Amino acid sequence: MRYKYSHILLAAIILAGLTTIGSANPGEYFLDQQFKTLEETVPGKFNINTRLRYEEFDAGSGFLTGPDFGPKDREGMSLRIRYGYTTPDFNGFTSMVEGETLTRIGGKSDDIHPLDNLGDGTELNQAWIQYDAVDYGSSIKVGRQIYFLDDHRFIGNVDWRQNVQTFDAATFDYAHIDKLSVKGFYFAEQHSVSGLHNKLEAYGLNVSYHFCKGFKLVGFYYDIEGTDSGNASDSNRTVGLRATGDFSFHGQDFTYAASMAEQADNSSDMVDYSASYFAGDLSTTAFDITFGCGFEIMEPNFRMPLSTAHKFNGFADALLPLNGFANGLEDFYIYTGYKISIGNGIAFKVIYHWFDSESNGASGENGGDEIDLVASYKINRYLSILSKYGNYQTDGGVGNAGVADKKMFTFELNFIY
Repeated sequence: MRYKYSHILLAAIILAGLTTIGSANPGEYFLDQQFKTLEETVPGKFNINTRLRYEEFDAGSGFLTGPDFGPKDREGMSLRIRYGYTTPDFNGFTSMVEGETLTRIGGKSDDIHPLDNLGDGTELNQAWIQYDAVDYGSSIKVGRQIYFLDDHRFIGNVDWRQNVQTFDAATFDYAHIDKLSVKGFYFAEQHSVSGLHNKLEAYGLNVSYHFCKGFKLVGFYYDIEGTDSGNASDSNRTVGLRATGDFSFHGQDFTYAASMAEQADNSSDMVDYSASYFAGDLSTTAFDITFGCGFEIMEPNFRMPLSTAHKFNGFADALLPLNGFANGLEDFYIYTGYKISIGNGIAFKVIYHWFDSESNGASGENGGDEIDLVASYKINRYLSILSKYGNYQTDGGVGNAGVADKKMFTFELNFIY
């Protein structure tokens, strides 16, 4: 595939922003009036979430070798619509139902991303009932639902893909004690972005305490066991800590995040293993420019089968640790971001990753590197534009089958109500 689009990433988002500035306020006012009338007429709350996406990628030899993925080079457009309704509160009870339709626009089925192609169609996305005990600062939700914890690194909804991930679950929140938050879940089934419905026996606890403005500590325990023949390798037991906050040094404000976890197998269908995880991120802003750096280290076989992986190890999605890396993974990165004062502001971010294996193993491979670009523009409270580009070069790879050079470009229009 010819990557004529990589050089127009910034130009496209700027052009889209400039052409919508003049009509943004009248368009928002019109939608405000229409939705206000709807809300005054029908009790409860309707929701609509649409994403029109153009996406292309160019993958090297060896990438996505499974028979279901088809061509390694793709260029196509798809439309995802989520539509739902949430009832009014009735003595603390609310319920919600939501459908999701994903379809390509023009072309052939294998023009769009392989995961979107596998998830093509209409399905029940959410159907839950919730009880909110306001006086006790707690709630419980039962049914099919979108669910994520912390930064999505272990439990996420994979909202980057068109077909969002949901769970058949029972979840609860407790926040009656000041600065303390307790969250728990039980998952019976995972509805993945590829359209698969995987049976699970998964439960977890996530407890956080906000000691002060500069320090929040989270402790978590997740026990995930895949009970279908196709997801037994997802099984793991993980315990960890995560700290976030901000601080000042010589008058300069910094934001930080740090995580560590230990993981082991918990299924007789898996080989015995134990592995550690470490991550850290530090950023600051000066003259309206954000600078940051960080790292993420996974020992061999450390896996994250229910995570939102896209936001972490490069936008090209060449390195996805859902079932772990044979020799582990080291990811060191730097980034910078800036918001240009055009209309509502066009936000840019550039990220550079250096990868390597955590243990050299027999091959001692170099994990390669990746350059990522992202730009976004908010037209009004309902409409926004987002574009991303990722370019991963293996330079020997990280020792996992299916890892190869990959370039990815997306441009999308989002509408959310």
